[in-house]
Amino acid sequence: MTRTRLIALSSAAFLLTAANAQQNQVLEADDVVNIAVTRNREFLALNERIRETEALLRKAGIRPFPTIETEFATGRPLGTVGEQEYSAGYFQPIETGGKRQKRTSVASFGVELSRAELLERRRQLTFDVKSRYAEAVAASRKLDAVRALLQIDRENYELTSARVRAGDAAPLEAALFLAEASKKQAQELTYKGRLASALSELRRTVGLPSPETFDIRLDFSPIQSLPGLEDLRRKANDRPDLRALRVTERQIEAEVELARAGGKPDLTASARYSHRNSQFNAFGLSAGGLPVPLRDRNNILTFGLSIPVFTGNRNRGNMEAAEARAAGARQRREFLEGVIPQEVENAYRRLETTRQAVQLLTGVIDQSEANLKIIREAYALGQLRALDVLNEQRRLVDTRLSYIDAQLEAEVAQSELERATGGPIR
Repeated sequence: MTRTRLIALSSAAFLLTAANAQQNQVLEADDVVNIAVTRNREFLALNERIRETEALLRKAGIRPFPTIETEFATGRPLGTVGEQEYSAGYFQPIETGGKRQKRTSVASFGVELSRAELLERRRQLTFDVKSRYAEAVAASRKLDAVRALLQIDRENYELTSARVRAGDAAPLEAALFLAEASKKQAQELTYKGRLASALSELRRTVGLPSPETFDIRLDFSPIQSLPGLEDLRRKANDRPDLRALRVTERQIEAEVELARAGGKPDLTASARYSHRNSQFNAFGLSAGGLPVPLRDRNNILTFGLSIPVFTGNRNRGNMEAAEARAAGARQRREFLEGVIPQEVENAYRRLETTRQAVQLLTGVIDQSEANLKIIREAYALGQLRALDVLNEQRRLVDTRLSYIDAQLEAEVAQSELERATGGPIR
């Protein structure tokens, strides 16, 4: 099966999956990443880079083309009648020093490098999409939390207004609940704008135009157990950016060999056929004794070998430049090999800490909601003041927002750990 058919079948399968997902409205973070892979223009441009390097590989393997040369000479325009010459030559360049093989090696590393760069761009794109997705989820959760508390404020205001009319509460208490409801309305508008901005940023990252919409499930991923730190470090040892540097280093080493081979002269083998026809201003006798003009006809076959005369130092500049690039690539690769384990460990510790914070805040929210319910019942019975209810509501709002921020931090930390290791961790 050809590469083109594989791409066509995989694209068709993805589009069918995406269509079904959109129909059922269950697009999640991974689904959005898959859409970004087919719609993000920068990613698609890097995909075209693979085709370019494959074409350059085919070009690098082409042997030097021969040359055919023909000539016709005559002395008639200069008054030398009877002098004519015809010739045809064949010239074949011959590469020495294994230039074609070394040139093909450099080009093949170019193909491998373009594929590694595509995987590296997907790694970065996955992190960007999941981070934008998490921000949209957080904005949606905060909007839902504010709306739920706004409904409670409205209920408190209606209850207090009834008590004011019955003479059981001061008008100030109703005004306090009304002011708190207005504050929640302002927060609702703020988080509604943040949600729209987050979705717009997510759409831009994916590569969808503004009129086009897609339905996604805005929900944080459940907390799962993490693999061991050493396992993640071993996995990160094959990260796409590190793989790209390793390929770059080998490609430059191949360029050094190609530059060294370029210092050896190429040969040109040739073969030429010549036919000369000369007529003299003199006569001879034919076999019958009749005078005939004298002619000279010659057929000549010539073989040759052309060797350029130069020293190997003519390519020393290219060799030294390639060696300097190789040294630089080696330094970058060694630096990244030392940095990656630290990045993995930092992201791992960050994710562990944020997950612990999420678990702690989960119990705090449950207790705060129970406290608010008790305080509202006590206020309805006239045992507590309106300020007691408002203070507990504000504590609940702060706790819920802190809990959502912790969830967002955990999602971003998980995406960061996936980026550090070079792929999914679960």
